[in-house]
Amino acid sequence: MAEPLTIVSVSLNAAGFIKKYWKQVLICLFIISIIPALIITAVINILFPQVSKEEFNIYKNLTAKTGINWYSFMAYDTVRLDNYLKENNPDESVFDLLRVRFKEYEIIETEKQITKIVDGKKVTETITQKEYKVIRELEIHGYGPIKNLLLSLNYFSAEENMSVKEVTDFFTILDKKEEYEIETSILTDVDITEDFDDNHKQWYFALSEILPLIDPTAEFDPDEYIIPELSSNPSIPSIWPTQGIITSEFGENRIAHIHEGIDIANIISTPIYATADGTVIAVGSSGNFGKRIMIYHGTDESGTTYVTIYAHLSQFKVNVGDKITQGALVALMGNTGYSTGPHLHYEIRLNSMPINPRYFLQ
Repeated sequence: MAEPLTIVSVSLNAAGFIKKYWKQVLICLFIISIIPALIITAVINILFPQVSKEEFNIYKNLTAKTGINWYSFMAYDTVRLDNYLKENNPDESVFDLLRVRFKEYEIIETEKQITKIVDGKKVTETITQKEYKVIRELEIHGYGPIKNLLLSLNYFSAEENMSVKEVTDFFTILDKKEEYEIETSILTDVDITEDFDDNHKQWYFALSEILPLIDPTAEFDPDEYIIPELSSNPSIPSIWPTQGIITSEFGENRIAHIHEGIDIANIISTPIYATADGTVIAVGSSGNFGKRIMIYHGTDESGTTYVTIYAHLSQFKVNVGDKITQGALVALMGNTGYSTGPHLHYEIRLNSMPINPRYFLQ
């Protein structure tokens, strides 16, 4: 055991050190205190890489007026890159969704004399016959093959000209020429996922339903969101999310829309519970929904994706990326957003479509 005088001496030395270097000590303590938060943030960013609002806009702009669904394109890139879009080049990968069927002909003209009777007299005419000989036939998709074809056709393939719309417009004009036969088309979901394994196919179809929901410009308008990994063993929302009085049913006519959930009224700070196991994929704090949470519960073998939404909250009890279990406390009831009193607006989405929650509630 240390001598009392030694303990006092050490304590006095420590106190003197802290008094002398108190600013540096505070900085060290602050850094130590935020390390756990930084670790958690890093883990979430590794497991669920964040996609900015600007990146959503990039995908939308690249597919504008092309016939390509931006969310199919974004789901394709996410899945093929295993949810790591940081090194992706969507300006090029968008061409993976464009198919070009191309034929080029050599036109061989030969003159032939024919004789016919006109007003009882023989008349000889010279006509030109054309033979169309295929000299090149391609069916391609992808940036590299399409760009090589364009270069062979003397297309000016500067960056500003290499958009799907510019390229398809060029092919449309060229198709009107006699020596070309060109057809462009957008790949179907089946074509897009042809080279994916079953797990990645299922993930692609799940994201095609989830991405429009977490779109920063959509109705939910999240402040924070993640693109989730596939959960292929869905948990079905089957319990009541809170206690209270039903004040509005699913499908009721509103002034500007049809009510897409049910409203459950109670006092502020009434607990709100997750109705199934899942992952918190989005939260928001402004707009008509007020404070709100979106949870992804998984996708079954038939491709049905389950999502729940909890709105008009007063306080969050979970963060984006949290994995939660059925019955877990996720929020407290509030009166935020466009609301006439404290209540929970609760929605169930199947493949992004609102479904009456009463079909699932026990």
